[in-house]
Amino acid sequence: MASYPAGWYTDPVRRFQYRFWNGTQWTNQVSNSGTSGTDPDVLDPEMVATPPAPGSQAPGPPQPAAATPAVQVSQKSGSGLGVIVGVLIGILLVVIIAAVLIMNSGDDTSTTEPSVTVTTEAPTTTVAP
Repeated sequence: MASYPAGWYTDPVRRFQYRFWNGTQWTNQVSNSGTSGTDPDVLDPEMVATPPAPGSQAPGPPQPAAATPAVQVSQKSGSGLGVIVGVLIGILLVVIIAAVLIMNSGDDTSTTEPSVTVTTEAPTTTVAP
């Protein structure tokens, strides 16, 4: 009797495309068009130990689903302190700009009186000829 390595072979009962042979017997792991699942029906006890037919090994459907650990990738986000500081600086700049504009928003007239030259000399009199 030939020994067959564990792997996917043509389903000996023809209910599915492939069935998994664990090296000593058929399992309930089955596959159709690359999608693996579980056969709910129990195989005939004589069929369970019947080895695969020669040349019936599958070309490479997936192995039975093994429990793989879930990997969770997360990105550490920084604290919101930077955002808060940025917002506060923005508000401060707006207040400063508003204050400067309000202080310079008066009319364009001058608030100082024009200077007048005051003299203490009497005007010169001229005599007509």
